[in-house]
Amino acid sequence: MSRRCGLAAAACLLAACSTPYHGGTNSDPLDQQAPHLKQEEIRTDLIRQMLDKGEYYAALANIEDQKRGGGSDELTLLEADARRHLGQLTQADTLYRRLFATRYAAEAYHGLGLLYTTADLDTAIASLRFAVKRAPTNVDFRNDLGYALMEAGRYTEAMPELSTAAELAPDQSKSRNNLIILMILMGDETAVRRLAQESAVTPDRMQVLRDSAKSIRDKQLARAAKAG
Repeated sequence: MSRRCGLAAAACLLAACSTPYHGGTNSDPLDQQAPHLKQEEIRTDLIRQMLDKGEYYAALANIEDQKRGGGSDELTLLEADARRHLGQLTQADTLYRRLFATRYAAEAYHGLGLLYTTADLDTAIASLRFAVKRAPTNVDFRNDLGYALMEAGRYTEAMPELSTAAELAPDQSKSRNNLIILMILMGDETAVRRLAQESAVTPDRMQVLRDSAKSIRDKQLARAAKAG
């Protein structure tokens, strides 16, 4: 009886020892994918750095290389941004529109809005509105929408967008400066002085902002003359 129990215990121990061994040979598929996913993430970050530095052709080359292993929505967005910067408008437009039903829809509408700011302000504004609707706290989206509205002469509509951007990022000079430009265009010098004082804008910087306001006004006059 004792020998039989001993054999049973030995069998149990042997089975228990064999379990970790078999588990080691059949590793989790996610563990096997981890190095590949990490490599893709590193390459995607590298592409973003290239775009930030204005190396658009190099970014495209890396995007095309990475797409050989299968594309992704993120790569499509990065390619669209690169082609937009290179002036490849038709290709960029097509790529952005592919993303409307993805999690990158807000970024795609934003990119499409920037794509049309010089050619078609109405389309640009409509696209930027969609971007803001999908990401209402994104400072860049708000700022770009406000600027496009300002360029179109729609100052009343531009005001809440630029004000929201400035309040969301009080330390960001771009939104604050655009708000000052808007006040200059609206002829509200009291608000201009207040904003300049609150933000410690130097006289030299203020002159740059006034020059920007004049440039926007000149563009508006040119569009009006062309339309007439």
